[in-house]
Amino acid sequence: MTHRNVVRFFSGALLAALVYGCGDNVPNVGPPTELLLVDPPFAGIDQGTTIGLFASLNGLEVPVTWASSDAAVATVSATGVVTGVAAGRASVTATKTDDPTQVRSASITVAAVVGIGLTSGVPVTGVSSGSMVRSQGLVYHIAVPAGATALTVTFTGGTGDGDIYVQKGTPPDDSQYPPPGGCASGNSGNAESCTVANPAAGTWYIFVAVWDPYAGATLTATATP
Repeated sequence: MTHRNVVRFFSGALLAALVYGCGDNVPNVGPPTELLLVDPPFAGIDQGTTIGLFASLNGLEVPVTWASSDAAVATVSATGVVTGVAAGRASVTATKTDDPTQVRSASITVAAVVGIGLTSGVPVTGVSSGSMVRSQGLVYHIAVPAGATALTVTFTGGTGDGDIYVQKGTPPDDSQYPPPGGCASGNSGNAESCTVANPAAGTWYIFVAVWDPYAGATLTATATP
């Protein structure tokens, strides 16, 4: 056998070994299996609002127990519903009921809300701007649940002239009429009403702006299921 043939022989043998021997060593680059997952793994919510977590194994929901690392920041129900309590961060952990070695956590960030809290459908009376001047005003907030078909805000009665601006997530001001994704009402006197259809779940802010100082008015925000 010539030198060139020897090289060819060993090269062919090496190639064959690689071809037939690599089947058992192919790395698994697909999604992990047999691992508990929590969805979503990261979430941000406002104080007083909720989010539902889902625990699964290989794409199927499995029974788990839930626990919060800090109930002063966020609590979690037996069904995985997390409620924001105070600004901060907490881990919410799922443990597979029939296999405690299967554990997975979600990171929850709770954001503080500002202004005065409202309860859906409950009027706040005697609303007054005090010594505020034009374009200043009072800020309120309301938690709108998932599935609401409308958010209606009214500002009526009393004296003076207040205008309302309604917006999700961030307190509005009177620089945009209406604010993005929200609604506004700027009639003469306190005869204001505006509605957001199919509002997204979360914290909605209401700014009662001063046009002329107002007093003795009534503010009502209603989230319709």
